[in-house]
Amino acid sequence: MSKTIVNIIDQSNPLPAYLFTKEYYEDGDELLFISTQEEAPCIDHLAKQLEINEMLVKRIVIKRYQDNLLYERICRTIKNQLSQDVQYYLNLAGGNRYMTLSVQHVFEEFNTLFFYTQTRENQIVKTIFDHSIYDDDDEIFPIRHRMTLKEYFGLYGLETDVDQPRQQVKETAFSRHLFTMFSQHLLGRGDYQAMETLREKYRNWRFLIISQAENPDKDYMTAIPNLSKFLEYIGFVPERKGSLQSHEMEYLTGGWFEEYVYALIKEVLQPDDIAMGVHISNGKIRHNNELDVCFIKANKLFVIECKTGVTSESLFNEIVYKVCALKEVLLGTSNSYIFSLKKDMKGDWKKTANYMGITFCDYNFLTRPEKMKGILNEMNRIAKEK
Repeated sequence: MSKTIVNIIDQSNPLPAYLFTKEYYEDGDELLFISTQEEAPCIDHLAKQLEINEMLVKRIVIKRYQDNLLYERICRTIKNQLSQDVQYYLNLAGGNRYMTLSVQHVFEEFNTLFFYTQTRENQIVKTIFDHSIYDDDDEIFPIRHRMTLKEYFGLYGLETDVDQPRQQVKETAFSRHLFTMFSQHLLGRGDYQAMETLREKYRNWRFLIISQAENPDKDYMTAIPNLSKFLEYIGFVPERKGSLQSHEMEYLTGGWFEEYVYALIKEVLQPDDIAMGVHISNGKIRHNNELDVCFIKANKLFVIECKTGVTSESLFNEIVYKVCALKEVLLGTSNSYIFSLKKDMKGDWKKTANYMGITFCDYNFLTRPEKMKGILNEMNRIAKEK
């Protein structure tokens, strides 16, 4: 008997259909997608992401009658295209409740196994719909498939450069060294001024001659008189003697913190995929569309915005709005965090972030191992992996 994998299309959340198909599809199976007319265009995208022969993909598109979805019309439309000679694997996670009830009712007359994909729990429940509710015959299966970042972003129709992730500028030990210097207040005012001038005046330059920065001979240049001493003090050795390249200036003005967080997550959480500096686009966001650190674990996406310092409430609000905009592009499916070495003395910034669905970790979290461990354990809990 042939087998057909059946999913109800929900364009705002294609993950259940994708993961269910990944778990149960075998070579030669057919796919059947049931959708309303409005949701039908995303079937092609989902089938493409699944990389299944188009000849094996079937569609049942429910049309509205006088702008309404009517139960009997839904049932008749579906029933007329089913066969008693097929074994159906039906995933009931998708569509609105009205559509789901209609689909379930029709398939009960056919040779059907019923499932429900629970993406939050990372599991699939197999259910028998009968008159007995006391025999505990439901079965639960963990979802084995683990998505990559490219796979996840592609599923939601996002264009990314995740195939060309930003590489680490320095070894992890050096980023940890800088974290120690920042967290233990081992940098002086001149050091902070040097980094601030690099950030404001030179971060977009292709390269900077150190001696020229210390003694500018051009009116458009801003002096950093102690640049050599700063680099020597922190132990930073430029790739090319006497100059700083663009990626090195980016590293010195905050990139090191992204690398520190990246290494921490990679070592402690061991995600399925992780990257730094990923740019995403869906045609809605036209700026600030970079994910400092993003990773996926057990099919859950996590995004971390990394800031060494936040100088004002208005700047913090800008950061929060950026993260919220990125959440919107990601259709609200991401777990969003802001890591900052700034002290949130009154807890106001944490409240603002929490109100927007973002977890804010300030200096007191990042520098206290027990608190940081709690944040990382919470990420594991969300991923539903120990």
